[in-house]
Amino acid sequence: MIWKVAVRIARREALRHKGRSALVAAMLALPVAGASAADTLYHTTKLTTVEQLQRDLGHADALVSYVAPTPIEQLPDGTVPGSAQAGGMLSGALQGVQVASPVDSGVLPSGSRVVPLPNQQELRVEAPQGADSVPVVERDLGDPLLSGLYVPKAGRAPRAAGEVTLSTSLLSSLDKHIGDQLTAEFLTPGQVPDKNGQLPKHQLTIVGEDDDPAHLDADEVIAYPGTLPAVPDDAGPTQWLAQIPGGLNWAQVQKLNQGGYSAESRLVVENPPPDSAVPLMQHYHAASVGSSRLTQALLAVGAVGIVMALLEVVLLAGPAFAVGARKRRRDFGLMGAAGADHRMVRAVVLADGLVLGAVGGVVGALAGIGLGRLALPEAVDFTHREPGAFRIAPGDLAGAALIGVVTGLIAALIPAVITGRQQVLESLTGGRRGARGVPWKLATLGAVILAAGLAATGYAVFRPGIHTVPLVGGIAVSELGVVACTPLLVALTGKLGRLLPLTGRMALRDSARNRGRTAPAVAAILAAVAGSTAVATLLTTNDAQGRAQYHSTLRPGQVALMFGAAAQQQEEQQSGGSLRYNGTPTGPDLTPVDAAKAIAAISAVLPVRSAAVIPTQDYNGFVPVSIVVKRTPANDCPFFNGNGGAVVLPPGQGGESMIQSDPRCQAAFGGGQVVPGDAATLRALTGTVDPQAEKILAAGGMVVFSPFDLTGTAPAGGAPRATIALQRDCPPAGLDLPDDLRSQFAPYCAGPPPADLTLPAAVARTKDGSAVNGVRALIPQSAADKYRVKYVPSMVLFDTTRMPTKAEQERANAAAESLGTTALLDVEHGYQGGNDTTMLALAAVAAFVTLGAAAISTGLAITDGQADLETLAAVGARPRMRRALAGSQATITAVLGTVLGSATGLVPAVAIVEARSHSFVQSALQGRSGHGLRGLIGGGPTVHAQSYLTIPWTFLIGTIVIVPMLAGIAAALVTRSKIEIRRRRG
Repeated sequence: MIWKVAVRIARREALRHKGRSALVAAMLALPVAGASAADTLYHTTKLTTVEQLQRDLGHADALVSYVAPTPIEQLPDGTVPGSAQAGGMLSGALQGVQVASPVDSGVLPSGSRVVPLPNQQELRVEAPQGADSVPVVERDLGDPLLSGLYVPKAGRAPRAAGEVTLSTSLLSSLDKHIGDQLTAEFLTPGQVPDKNGQLPKHQLTIVGEDDDPAHLDADEVIAYPGTLPAVPDDAGPTQWLAQIPGGLNWAQVQKLNQGGYSAESRLVVENPPPDSAVPLMQHYHAASVGSSRLTQALLAVGAVGIVMALLEVVLLAGPAFAVGARKRRRDFGLMGAAGADHRMVRAVVLADGLVLGAVGGVVGALAGIGLGRLALPEAVDFTHREPGAFRIAPGDLAGAALIGVVTGLIAALIPAVITGRQQVLESLTGGRRGARGVPWKLATLGAVILAAGLAATGYAVFRPGIHTVPLVGGIAVSELGVVACTPLLVALTGKLGRLLPLTGRMALRDSARNRGRTAPAVAAILAAVAGSTAVATLLTTNDAQGRAQYHSTLRPGQVALMFGAAAQQQEEQQSGGSLRYNGTPTGPDLTPVDAAKAIAAISAVLPVRSAAVIPTQDYNGFVPVSIVVKRTPANDCPFFNGNGGAVVLPPGQGGESMIQSDPRCQAAFGGGQVVPGDAATLRALTGTVDPQAEKILAAGGMVVFSPFDLTGTAPAGGAPRATIALQRDCPPAGLDLPDDLRSQFAPYCAGPPPADLTLPAAVARTKDGSAVNGVRALIPQSAADKYRVKYVPSMVLFDTTRMPTKAEQERANAAAESLGTTALLDVEHGYQGGNDTTMLALAAVAAFVTLGAAAISTGLAITDGQADLETLAAVGARPRMRRALAGSQATITAVLGTVLGSATGLVPAVAIVEARSHSFVQSALQGRSGHGLRGLIGGGPTVHAQSYLTIPWTFLIGTIVIVPMLAGIAAALVTRSKIEIRRRRG
């Protein structure tokens, strides 16, 4: 009965004061609208099974891929987990071996039809800025099986050799239109350059515009089959779209696996088999533990952000309900005089939160749908993926609306408790006794809550692994504990009033006396500043960590010109991953490079002081051997002795941190090749002159970059020594292989392996003992000749006299493109971090919330303090006194909120940083996946166990000093000086 009456009163009050009610409802609707929009975007961009199959398979029943000439295992979705080295081995092994289509090999049921998907190749096309290398594939887009693989934008599909369609991104960058001619060079093996090093040019006709729905930003060319020249010793297509009578079931997929083929089957994906029927599933789960734990860490960070955002809304809405309760103080007094008890008064204020929360929840949920629809194009631009059909989830939207209701009730809770304690006489007469004493009970409870939150956070941080629930709960509870202590802190600051001038003393004591309205405003500012401080601290820490871990051993101003596979890997890194077209990786261009010509071309346009050629092993063909450094068991990383380089940790989560502090494991992450070189090579790699190392290298010894690569000392002279060995990746004995494939292994695998070679060695010190520019050790040419391993130029390192200008770098890029082969030039500019724009945005958000909460609190204080102002005016106070008092009240509120918020915001930031530094997952996975220039020539990211916590002092000083000053100035400017003296009741 009480709640029925309370809700009726709250509804009528909301209609009577529409402006205030709309403001509060809008405030409560904001997080609901954000959650609703995010949920709508999620369900729209997350493809359904049918949509994903349409994108992967078109109208085909299955996508069949040739994986290896041996039986394989796969997951129901078609995934075959395997290392990149295995893919490279297969690519070389299949050279000269024609891969049979699944129809010809008999692994598909009779009556099946397949459409081959030839492997991706490279084109160099003329562009406004010079020339661009872009991927090209041959596809018959007119075949019904391919319908859905691409998004047609304009024009038509190619119908004859020489006709192509371009992606929207490429059309824009080339400034081309449908009907134009495209001048291109084919960068395929077998293309013979002329005497000037230029490849033949071909004219292609642009007939359409088609995009890859999974990579809308990709620069791609789709040509009609027969447009591209044949590749010598090409294995042919290794992927096919298949139309199969009755579809392809799991038993038939496993039959395909026995022949070395994998398949993504529409029938299997829509009706997946149980895990017990998938042999690979148990291994896959074991391999994915790290990934799932990394996901937990990311979810923890996201959950912390959501909790802090909701708490911010609660604390912002609290002062608004406090204002409403103050305005209705006389109404509550009349209710008490009519017989209403304190429970009824509290219920009415809570009903305000219920009614406005319900309105905000419903409006926010509906508005979120519209916002999600409006934001969909921006989401597509951000993800570069074609979304699915526009979808909403009614259950999720109802949950979001419920968040608005709960938020409104929580925001109205404190004003309800404070209002319920008011005496009837005080409410009717307008008495302003204010709070007396110090709220020790609430502060004690807040201190207990704060201690519990810090304990939970400490547990999550310092226990090995990721503990999402205690981390998120501890951070949220800690902030609530600080909020509960806010009234005490506000009351205690009132005792500092004697140190301030008159207006400051009045403002400070008024805030302490009326902490019921001051504390919510301070808490709102606290929450906003805490959130921005936490994010700013994380950004600053990430920047410091990136600067500390920046691992390019190119020195500022040094230039690297990469060829073939090196340039290929760097382009993949810059494109955000492997350049893939329907799952087929781009093959590297290993055309031999004239190093002397390359040095001359770059030296002509850059201020080059010296240049050195860095070789790499020639994998052009099937080469299953490589030279490696052989460590002693005591010097080797104890965690990487599993099959295929798997991480083998000791039992228990404590083993995760062991690998981070073990310097023996750096080479396991960094990789690197053993290559021949001389003193010039060593100087280009390290940037220093090392007479001892150069002497040993000239005398037929070797240079390593980690002391753990040494195997001991010579018995006589005591000189250090290191050992290299020929590593052979040969098939196990008894494995049934095709004769043509076995014949390729024979020259490398016949007979016993060559003996290990131990040489005098010197250690060239580096930052952390990892590979330098992709080189783990330098050996004399005689050692490479002994093992009959062939090397080709991989890159040229140029030392410059100064940092090249932008114009010089553009000319150098053009010179690299003119070399007649795939080449990529990179100038080292040093670490390019910084989050200036983001930090400014965070400061703006914190300032906006601070100014708003300070304005609410100041307005309420001015209203409550009208009697004091009238008294001051009666005794001769100047008119500007009101402005000075308003400015002082706004400044004090803002200072209290920003100081407490800055301190509170460091708690989640420190917790997340420390939890991340104690977790093996992030550093290990980043190190294992280091690619591109920073991984290729910089040795890859290394594993770091230390914390890089960095406090954003500039941000904090600006928040604590500048923002309160702005709040005070703004309050003084907008407040009227004239005081109207009113007749007082009683």
